[in-house]
Amino acid sequence: MSDKQTTTFSVPEVSCGHCVSAITKEVSSVPGVQKVDVSLSSKQVTVTADTAVTREQLVAAINEAGYEVAR
Repeated sequence: MSDKQTTTFSVPEVSCGHCVSAITKEVSSVPGVQKVDVSLSSKQVTVTADTAVTREQLVAAINEAGYEVAR
């Protein structure tokens, strides 16, 4: 079993339930992702995944859902 890591991203465009669903679906499809938590109030996405999952993979999944990660 792999070690886990938790990574949090700021996604300013998150504003509704559709945003939450789209991001959760896309990020959850990345192999190795265990949990995705999208917060409307803080506009953050927190991902728990295997350590083999890279930040770039997670950012790409958020982008694929149609949202930009703040720099």
